Amino acid sequence: MQNFVYKLKDQTGKTLHGFCDAHDKKDLKQKLRQSNYYFVSAEPFNKERIFNQKADLETLLIFTRRLSSLIDSGIPILSAMHILWRQTEEKNMQLVISHIRNRLEEGKNISIALDDFPLIFPVMYRAMIAVAEKAGGLVMILQRLTTYLEYQKLFITRTKKATLYPMIVTIFAFLVVICMFAFVVPTFSKVLDQLNIELPWLTQLVISMSALIRSPIFIGLVIVLGVVGTYIYKALKKNPKFAYNVDYYKLKIPYIGNMLYSMALGRFVRSLSILVKSGLPIVDSFDVAKTTATNQYVAEGINEAQQKIQRGVSLYDAFNESRMFPVMLVEMVGVGESSGTIAQSLDTLADHFDEEVEYKQNKLFTLLEPFLILFVGVIVIVTLLAIYMPIFSLWSGLLDK
Repeated sequence: MQNFVYKLKDQTGKTLHGFCDAHDKKDLKQKLRQSNYYFVSAEPFNKERIFNQKADLETLLIFTRRLSSLIDSGIPILSAMHILWRQTEEKNMQLVISHIRNRLEEGKNISIALDDFPLIFPVMYRAMIAVAEKAGGLVMILQRLTTYLEYQKLFITRTKKATLYPMIVTIFAFLVVICMFAFVVPTFSKVLDQLNIELPWLTQLVISMSALIRSPIFIGLVIVLGVVGTYIYKALKKNPKFAYNVDYYKLKIPYIGNMLYSMALGRFVRSLSILVKSGLPIVDSFDVAKTTATNQYVAEGINEAQQKIQRGVSLYDAFNESRMFPVMLVEMVGVGESSGTIAQSLDTLADHFDEEVEYKQNKLFTLLEPFLILFVGVIVIVTLLAIYMPIFSLWSGLLDK
């Protein structure tokens, strides 16, 4: 049996891609003959390549929302997958849905089919679907996943909007500095050479920096160091100890570290709340939720708390003994645990951390904007001063004569 990717056309002319096992193309055509689609082509395909497919957050959100609506309407999951396959425009996602549909036809659970695509469906997503299969309520789980993905999308969009203006100012500052040293300074340098006068140290420094920046060797060295440095960093990041140390020192950065800490805790707490409400046992919920923390140091602290809970320690004591979690988190978890409203307490905490991150982001960028403008102004003034100092000296000497 070979793995084939086939291309079909429906009655409207839309192209559909699918994945199927067959002995050869003739056998594949025979299997697809009853599909009421026009056969276009088929090519052998490495099955593992499908499992390494990626999809952005928007694609996953659309898939989840549509699947939830179809199943909520009473459509069987296999039929829902076929409808989704026909609705989806992206080739990669068509192949993914085609594979999931094939697995369902084989009698496999949807959670098992989703496990084949870890780069598309995160651990939390697959864990919640598995819970729904065991305890029922797939529609409710899909709706919660939709809400969670919408929250993630909103958070990312809000962060991008907040960082847009500072990024523009930063790029503008970089371009101004490059233009000054690459075009303005060399022009005045030629004029100063013709005047044959002694240059002040500041002027010499600016001219030397301009020559260095325009040097092909320097440019090539920067590019090589950038590429090599990025490659080395990515390679080292795969080492757990190195990744842990990097994340630890990120949290030590003044102001920014505290913001990253709140962001990691907020993602963990919100994920934990959704998992607990979905019926996943608390220890398993910790196991999944800590993968969303996006910081190895914070994840290690969560892991220590999880181990204490496994030994029978209460949530409050586990968080309190860790000394890594803020007082508000510890106390609210304690209140929620004692009153039986832990999920609601976690929701409130997640909202608190989100508001805290948004406030800190806005404050940081508000302070950063004038600093960047001032930085550009200082660079321009110092450069112009260095250029005109010899001219002023020459002019002053002529007036004295």
